[in-house]
Amino acid sequence: MSHSRWSVRSVVGVGQVPADFAQLVTLPRYDYLDAFTLEFPEADRWSAEQWARAMFIDDRPLLLRAVTRGLLGVMLSRPGSPDRIGDYTIAVSELGVLRGRVESPRSADQVVVVVAGDSVSLVTAVHRATPSGRRMWAVISHLHRFFAPRVLRYAAARLPVTRLTVRAGA
Repeated sequence: MSHSRWSVRSVVGVGQVPADFAQLVTLPRYDYLDAFTLEFPEADRWSAEQWARAMFIDDRPLLLRAVTRGLLGVMLSRPGSPDRIGDYTIAVSELGVLRGRVESPRSADQVVVVVAGDSVSLVTAVHRATPSGRRMWAVISHLHRFFAPRVLRYAAARLPVTRLTVRAGA
């Protein structure tokens, strides 16, 4: 099956995202919340951190990323320090859950990657502290919702060809 056909469910909105995902967010306040879930056989063969790294990091040269992945490839980060994934500082990394956070005086963003059985979910929480930040996020959020399913599918296509397998409970 083509990876572009892998099913991704999405739920957008504070109060709409299931409580088991929303409770994983540790931001004191957030204005935006969503969850995207990819059904993938034996998703738990890989840890949440491995899924996150496969989603947000690509070590190929920028031009090659752009040619093969388009705008998504340009947005993916090169590998950096072990405590970071892209722009996010890893706050919690457990087998089934990874929480990453970016903070500035004007905003706070958090991503949570959750792996359970045959699914992997990407939860995003955003708080913009300024009116201009809220207006900007209103535009950027559309791009985010466009790219989130693609990021999940991209990771699912990459992980089976890596040697990074970790079986939950092993």
